[in-house]
Amino acid sequence: MMDRNEHFTSLPSTFYKLNDIEQVVSAQRELVPAGVEEANDAKCRSFHSDKLRRTRSMGDQGNAELHVPCWVTPQGTLDDRYVCKRERLYKGMNGRYVERFTVPGGESYIFKPLTHHGQHGRELWMAEHVLAYLPPIYPRLIASSVRDATPDQSWIIYEDLGELVHDSREEIMLAAAVHMAEWHTLSVADWGKLPRMGQKPPIRDMLDDLLGQKESTANLLSKLEITLSPSDWHNIASLIHTAEEKLPRVLCHGDLHPGNMADVNGRLVIIDWEHAHLNTPLWDMYHLVDLSHPLFPRTVTPELRERIIDVYLDGLERHSVQVDRVTFKRWYSAYAMVFSLWMLRLIDGDLRSADCVWPEEQLRNQWNETAATLGQCMNQLFGDFA
Repeated sequence: MMDRNEHFTSLPSTFYKLNDIEQVVSAQRELVPAGVEEANDAKCRSFHSDKLRRTRSMGDQGNAELHVPCWVTPQGTLDDRYVCKRERLYKGMNGRYVERFTVPGGESYIFKPLTHHGQHGRELWMAEHVLAYLPPIYPRLIASSVRDATPDQSWIIYEDLGELVHDSREEIMLAAAVHMAEWHTLSVADWGKLPRMGQKPPIRDMLDDLLGQKESTANLLSKLEITLSPSDWHNIASLIHTAEEKLPRVLCHGDLHPGNMADVNGRLVIIDWEHAHLNTPLWDMYHLVDLSHPLFPRTVTPELRERIIDVYLDGLERHSVQVDRVTFKRWYSAYAMVFSLWMLRLIDGDLRSADCVWPEEQLRNQWNETAATLGQCMNQLFGDFA
């Protein structure tokens, strides 16, 4: 399924050449399906021209003139002697902060230490080996720690894109689906370093967990006023296992929730690739369409879900990848049901925990959103079986 169309192998890497700009504009135009206003040619051309000027300027200066070694201490923290201003953006799972910092020349950058020890080196590897083959939907890498740095000493500095607007407008989700089809068609033959699972359990483990803890699952379904017969569970499990066997392992972003998609002056940017791994396309699809997040609520209707999946499948077809649409959508419905039930169990645990970092109101909104996804996908799936 994932034979890579050679057209995009000629896309420029992190540092653009002047004669590549029109090539990038042309390539990005091919990515935009009819009716999806992702970016017009003028906006794309302007962005790449500006990027070229900034990249040349920075490349001509070199790290010594930029004082990149001075900005970060040998211990892997920002050095206040050479940094004028610091602004914490968010806290990682290991307690370290991603920050915006300003240097004496007035330029600002994003400092990202390793925020999850299990992802050591992966984000830098992705920037060097994968993202260069994609259109510019990611922040530009400025500098990084040495390769043999310990997890506590590891860091990356990105360009500062300014304030990111995280939302789930239809056009943002549709544009993301187009790009997702693009990275799902990259050949993964040389990416043996990527893991085979993300920060959450594989879908088969989620299914086994739900089936293994029958009483807990039954109580959850009763709370939702949902009844699933043994035959229903058999159909769901059969679809999950078939999808896992038939679909290829592709490059997955791994954590494509609304907080990792942003609008930057009308341009889609996708950040935080440290959870990238190899999985079936359904993993990214669920995160894009239906994964709930306490900080980024959204409403997804059955009609929007179908449009996003269709735009994604259209994107695959532009790379000569054919997938039976009816089958894919049935697989997705079963996948989303299992993932949503597993998420509801997780949210339930957070609601009962005295140490939970999320406010109760946000968690209850997340619960309701996830329950709506479950109900819609169940109706879609059993409508197919009827």
